[in-house]
Order: sequence, then structure tokens, then C-alpha cells
Amino acid sequence: MEKNNKLIMIEHNRELLLILYGRKEPDGRLICSIPVQDDYSPEELLKIVPDEAKKIKNPLLIMPDYVAGNETYPFATGKKSIASAFIRRKLSESFPSVPDAADFYNYTYLKSGQSAGSIYAFYLHDPLVFSLYKNLQNAGLRPDRISIPAYIWQYKINKLIDGASAENYCLIHLLPEESYLYFFVNGNYLFSRSIMLPGSEEIDRGKLDVLAFEISQSLRLFSQKAKSEVNRFFFVSSTQIKETGLSERLGKNIVRIETDRKEAFKTKEEDFLPAPLSAFSLSDIDQKMAPNISHRFVVTEKAWHSAIRTGIITGVLLIILLGFEAFYLNYLSAGYSMTGMGALSNDMTTKSLLVGKYNDTLDLIQNEMQRPDTASILGGIALSLPESVDLQELTLNLESPFQVVLKGQVRAEDPGVIKTALSSLAGGLTRNLKLSKPAVIGDVGVDMEQGGGGAGTGGYKFHIQLGLK
Repeated sequence: MEKNNKLIMIEHNRELLLILYGRKEPDGRLICSIPVQDDYSPEELLKIVPDEAKKIKNPLLIMPDYVAGNETYPFATGKKSIASAFIRRKLSESFPSVPDAADFYNYTYLKSGQSAGSIYAFYLHDPLVFSLYKNLQNAGLRPDRISIPAYIWQYKINKLIDGASAENYCLIHLLPEESYLYFFVNGNYLFSRSIMLPGSEEIDRGKLDVLAFEISQSLRLFSQKAKSEVNRFFFVSSTQIKETGLSERLGKNIVRIETDRKEAFKTKEEDFLPAPLSAFSLSDIDQKMAPNISHRFVVTEKAWHSAIRTGIITGVLLIILLGFEAFYLNYLSAGYSMTGMGALSNDMTTKSLLVGKYNDTLDLIQNEMQRPDTASILGGIALSLPESVDLQELTLNLESPFQVVLKGQVRAEDPGVIKTALSSLAGGLTRNLKLSKPAVIGDVGVDMEQGGGGAGTGGYKFHIQLGLK
């Protein structure tokens, strides 16, 4: 097995294609096609997956466009932890029956155009992708990244066309029997459509008429969604149909583009790549710079690996510096300023001090690694707050024993509503924070005295103190 081989898994029409490619297999090789089922047992899938696929880490999963969605939210702050908690909460509210949706998302900040100062969130919401992900994870093929054809086109067009990353544009990908329409706002994917064209016995004019009608309908949908208009049109085709005929029917300037494969491995797309991916090489599909989505656990895992590598490098550099210092003190300074027993005594003292410094530094690093992450705590608290609960005061103790104290107000007067809100708060804190023990409603203190937020003020004040791991 070539060490640098990569695995691309493509779901198309309820079939999962496993494609192996690398420097020794630049054309790629289809090693397996697996029917997609919801009720696979881990043992069943393990028997079907070839051994050469199991040896490859961090495979890429390509899903159809329809499993993904996107939304633009007004969002002023640039803090990642707050943005992540904000999006998780929005997805939990939008897809209450699909809890996995809150774990599969990515986002980018919008700094120009009419949505400046907002955040563009893109996510997965179809149960198909979640069941497939779990089956692959159980079989040892956990996807490192998940993408769709539209994300690959977004990267490709923004790279090929100057200024496209800040414009509204439509991409028309024309094939002999079907066409795919992709719409982008401010360079970000908005929606796509697949259109079946008249059979091969029909002349090109009939296909152009159908395509022009469907594009016109899609432009109306774009205007409703984006509150703006498409200002550029791009055309990619594997047929003899010219873009000029479509331009005349739509009254739009449509520009034909060719995908650049000079920097990519050439592939035999017609052998195994589905129609939506037929214009790409395998290295286009595997492009890490293209938008993609990972499970939030994978994102956190990568961040920790990066932090650990940084810590190891820092530790190694520190040891090297201390070693040079010891060498200087032991072998250079001693020759000029120390002799006999005095030199030996000073040498032992120096070594003792160096060991002490080293131990102190290790203790400091260890303590910092054990200290709770403030950003994660704030994000977890924000995600845990019910709609009727206002947080008014937050106290963090980041010295052992680690603790967090919350004070706030429940905007309700009915005891049943108050109890429900506080129970929801306790449950959310248990899920979203690393607590020394689960939070229960009995941990919450409610101020029932006059002036404490009672009936005269539209709610009751509360406080809760929790231990952190």
C-alpha cells in the first residue's frame, strides 16, 4: 500500500463509491461500490470494505448538494468560540428533530457587500448523511472532511475568475442528458438545481429552450432568497451546444470557461465519477482549500493536536536552551572563574538550579494545560441558556478548585414555567460544560424575597455554583 494514497468516498444514487488515488495511481481506481443502507451493522460493513481502504486515514466523503444548507446571520463579534456556540444554537432551533445537525457545520465571516458584518454558516441537515457517517465511523472509515459538488465549484470558480469571490453568479454545467445549475451570492454557495433534458433524439434547440426556462425560474428564486440579482453567468459544457444560443434566449452575457487541470492529476472521470463531478479531476475533489464540513469533534481534535504539537516544540526548544546554558556554565565559565572544590560546588549548585527551573517550567505547562478553557466555558454557557433566562453576572474561578458561578433572572411568574426553565438550564450546563458532577435543579438557588425579581419585576432571580473539571 502506497503511504501517500488517499481515499475518496462518493455517495450517488444510494451507492457509495470508494476511490483510491495517489502518486502511484494518478488516474485513480474504483476499489469498491457499496449499497447505502441505514441499518448496516459494523460487522456487515467491515466485511464489505476492502482492507486497502481500511489502512487509509482521514478519507474524504462527497455527498449530493441537497444534504447541505446555508444561512447568513447578523453577527458582530469575531470570536470563534462565541460564533460556534451561536451557530449550534441556531441549528438546534431550526432542526429540533435532527439533533446531529448541530454537530456538522462550518462558517466564514462576511466582510464586504450588503451582508458585511454577518456570518455565513453552511451545514448538513439530511438524516442520510448522519446515518452514513455513523456507519463509516463504526467501520473505521470516519470521514475527515465532507463536501458537495457545489463547494468544489465555489473554490474552482473563485480561483479561475478574478473578482468572482465577491459577486453574485450562476454556473451552468451542461451534460448530454442533464444540466446542473449552481447559484452563489457574494461568492458563497446559495442553492443548486438538477435538470433533466430532452432525450438525444431531440435537437439542441429543444434542450436550450428547456434550459433557458429553468434558469429563468431559478433566477426568480435567487432574487427571493438573496434580495439581489445575479450579475455574472458562467458556462461549462461537455456537449456541442454553444453558450451563444443560451445567451440569446436569456438576454444575458454568458461566459464559457474551461476547468484548469494543469496542476492536477488527470483522471478517468467517465469510468467512475458521477455526472455532478464529471468536470473535476480527483485532486480538484480532494482540494483541502475548498469549503468543507467536519464533525465538531474532528474540528476540536485537530485543534488539540495543533496545540499539543506547539507545546512539544516549545518544550524541546526550552530543553535545548537550558542545555546550552548548562554547557556554558559547566565548561566555559568554570575554566575562568572556578577551581577545585569551589568549581565543583558551584557546578552542583548550577545544575540544581537548572533542574529546578526545568521542573518549575514543566509544572507551569502542566497547570496551564489542566486549566479550563475560558472560551469553551463561555460558549457552553451561551448554548445552555433557555430563551426565558437572562444571564446577569458570571464569575469564573480558574484556580483549583475550578468553579463557575452564574447569576441571572427567569422572565416568568408561573412556578411551573420557572421550574421548567431552570431544569432546562441545568440540563444544558451538564451537556455543554465539563462539570465535576452533573447539574440538577436542586443546585439552583431562587431569590423569593421582595425586590429579588418577583411578580413586581416580571421574574425571579437565581444563582448556581458549579464545579469544573
